Amino acid sequence: MPTIRISEYTVLQIVGLDAAVLLNFYKMAFSLFSVCSLFAVVVLMPINLKHNIDIGDGRDDDDEETLRSLITANGTSPAIPGHDWLDLINDANSYLTMHLLFTYLFTSITLYFIHRNYKKFVRARQLFSLELVHSISARTVMVAQLPPQLRNERALAEYFEAMDMSVESVSVCREVESLKELLDERTAALLKLERAWVHYLGNPSHAVEADSIEQPLIDVENSRPEDAERQRLVMPNRKRPTLRPHFFGSKVDALRHLEEKFKEADLAVLRRRLTGKFKPTHAAFVTFEKMSSAQIAVQVVYAPAPAQCRTYLAPEPRDIIWANMTLAPGSALARDWLVIGAMLLLLFFWVIPVTALAGLLSYKEIKKTWPALARLIDANAQIGVIVQNSLPSVAVITLNACLPFLLESLTYIQGYKARSWIEYSLLKKYFLFLLTNVVFIFLFASTYWQLVRDLANSPAKIPEKLAAALQQGNARHFFVSYVILQGIGLMPLQLLNLGVIIPRIIFRMFVTRTPRDFAELNAPPMINYGAVYPQGILIFVITLLYSVVQPLIVIFGAIYFGIAYVVYKYKLLFVFYKPYESQGQAWPITFTRLIWGIIIYLVFMSGIFILRKSYVLSTLLIPLLGFTLLWAWYTDKKFKSLSKYVSLSSIFEVQKGASTAEVTRLRAGHPVTWSQSYLNHRRYAQNDDTLYVAPEDERTDYSQPPMANWYPGVLNTGKRRYGHPALNGVLPQPWLPLKKGQTLRNGPPAAPGASSTDTTPAVVLTLRKRRSVARTIPTRSQTEPVPRTMDDATANPWQDAPSERPRHLTHRLSFDHASGVIMLPEDGAWLDEETDSDEEDSTVQNVQALRVAEEIGQHDAEQPTETSALQASSSGRRYGTYYHHPERRKRTDSRVLSG
Repeated sequence: MPTIRISEYTVLQIVGLDAAVLLNFYKMAFSLFSVCSLFAVVVLMPINLKHNIDIGDGRDDDDEETLRSLITANGTSPAIPGHDWLDLINDANSYLTMHLLFTYLFTSITLYFIHRNYKKFVRARQLFSLELVHSISARTVMVAQLPPQLRNERALAEYFEAMDMSVESVSVCREVESLKELLDERTAALLKLERAWVHYLGNPSHAVEADSIEQPLIDVENSRPEDAERQRLVMPNRKRPTLRPHFFGSKVDALRHLEEKFKEADLAVLRRRLTGKFKPTHAAFVTFEKMSSAQIAVQVVYAPAPAQCRTYLAPEPRDIIWANMTLAPGSALARDWLVIGAMLLLLFFWVIPVTALAGLLSYKEIKKTWPALARLIDANAQIGVIVQNSLPSVAVITLNACLPFLLESLTYIQGYKARSWIEYSLLKKYFLFLLTNVVFIFLFASTYWQLVRDLANSPAKIPEKLAAALQQGNARHFFVSYVILQGIGLMPLQLLNLGVIIPRIIFRMFVTRTPRDFAELNAPPMINYGAVYPQGILIFVITLLYSVVQPLIVIFGAIYFGIAYVVYKYKLLFVFYKPYESQGQAWPITFTRLIWGIIIYLVFMSGIFILRKSYVLSTLLIPLLGFTLLWAWYTDKKFKSLSKYVSLSSIFEVQKGASTAEVTRLRAGHPVTWSQSYLNHRRYAQNDDTLYVAPEDERTDYSQPPMANWYPGVLNTGKRRYGHPALNGVLPQPWLPLKKGQTLRNGPPAAPGASSTDTTPAVVLTLRKRRSVARTIPTRSQTEPVPRTMDDATANPWQDAPSERPRHLTHRLSFDHASGVIMLPEDGAWLDEETDSDEEDSTVQNVQALRVAEEIGQHDAEQPTETSALQASSSGRRYGTYYHHPERRKRTDSRVLSG
């Protein structure tokens, strides 16, 4: 398959380090369990087959006392007729010495593969960071708990400059609650206006081109004399909608009324931005001129007072949750304790249904609590197999599928400052829940209260009770069924993207109406690593846990990770869209959880030997357990710093303009096309235009960037600077539907030489408009395209853009059919040189200031003082990014691309 043949370096360049780390985890687990499967098939299964050939199924696997009574003093079980061939090759009741050797072997192989993958991750992270050494996020640190005297851009820049660290820019976070309320009102008015236009015009518009009106008509119904002077657009054979602004008021034109409401809200936001005062908070972002300064800044202590001026590696601007940047440290701590309490309650109540499902593994429990089902099982053996093997697995997977939504909601309450931090906190919580509910509760096929009582009465017997529960036949069959269902049943279904398609169909039928709704609905889904990793880690732990007592499971474990590697490699390359990177920080978290799994595995095997009265063999596992703990501590200490920071020697070498020998060697071994490399560089460049693919749709023209999932009421323009979007972000404008039959395909002209058979229904979208207002200061009419605020009442909403200023909103994709990789034009001519996004926003803000001044001058000519003040403020920026040395500003885009 072309997907499999794509090299790891290509994946790293196209979709980033986070995706490469996930794929390397799946690949590592697949290789590990493939090797273990070889040993299990060649050695372990034949031994079990030879020494269990006469063993039957005469005992009750669910009765722990019966199990113990069948075990003889020498650690072997008597022959009882009736076992099937699966039990013959899987039962681990003989040659305990061999099982001890396999425990050492599988543990050693697991530690080797984990160490190799950790080493591989550190190398990839260093190389990936060196590729982006001049990017803004790599040169930026987040400073928290600033003292009052440093809550100023200039003061904070001088503070770091005094320590011989050259500062490029500073952005202090400010309290914007009053502005956020106005933004919410503006957004609500905007959405109401767009829905009203769609209700009137339809989407796509029901009017054909022949019905377009050259001279707008006047709807005189319920019109007032002053309205007669303003012409209004009227569709033929359809009345303009009306509404009552007040309960007892007269009807007015709905479109004009909503337009006025939007204009008022828009003016209030612009006025507040330009004249409001926003209190600085304890958090700020400092961008240095060199990455080496940022790496040094996050590893030293600045203030003599504890917990003051704490520095962190800054998340990318698109990764930041700006609403949480102003949370006080005390508030964040209180939220943490609140969420911990809520998690304990959720865990307590979640155990009840899981324990009830665990009861289906025991025929005695079914007979006691559900006699009718027991009689049905007695009447039909196939029903018994389904109920005791398949049904618990399906029910547990379905129940646990609801956990990520609940846990993610709790994690948002904690107030994390970055979306990636929320994902990794969800990873920790979700895995803890899965490990507790799926493994431990099902190991003890008993009620929750009985489990607590037994462990409280005899805590020293936990390994023995763990082993007794694991040894039960139905529990072993359940976990094999669980791994088979996850690997062969559910993992391939993820290629269908049912979790994305079904909700979108529902939204498209009942919720989505406006062009903005369709544009945001058609955006590609974003992968949530916090919900993906826990399932893989759980399968890893279960497979390792049963690798000796149920050797058949390692084969299905290898199949699961092999299929998962192919499925997620395809989805990461062609389906998912991730606008930000976290530098692969999921792997150190995964490493810790894998060590947990190894420790549980060794404790379980120790209990197995104790249960079979082999105390010497159980004692021989203690050195292996101690070595594993010591190895984990040493490995974490050795790699932790390199997994978080970048080597200074390599940074200085790259900053001088030279590539390290390792980077050159890696590039030579994994050639990447110019377009693939350029796509990755542009994602981190200073004036980036992040790209994603969306289907062509006659209901939207993608003329504005998305507004959802970033900051409420502000367009996601792919900013690289750390300015608060409420203060500096681009505001959305009214968005009308297209003409009927008009799509993006018959918008821009076809490229010369393009094939007429090219019908690829795909559009490359940018998060920033191509034509920058920074290059051309537009007039008022140019800054308000129809139907922005609808000041020009005679404007036709279907009128084509003037031919002398075409707006090319999209660009055609090309595909590499050999690898399936989306390609960009090799010459890069379609990428215009643009100014810094912050400069562009500055010009936008200046234009908006002139708009506010003009509006106030028109509506309130008696207040020239305020108007002149606004005009004065338009010449300078307020609460934007502060540049400490404007004359030394970097051209990051050129440096990155030259690297």
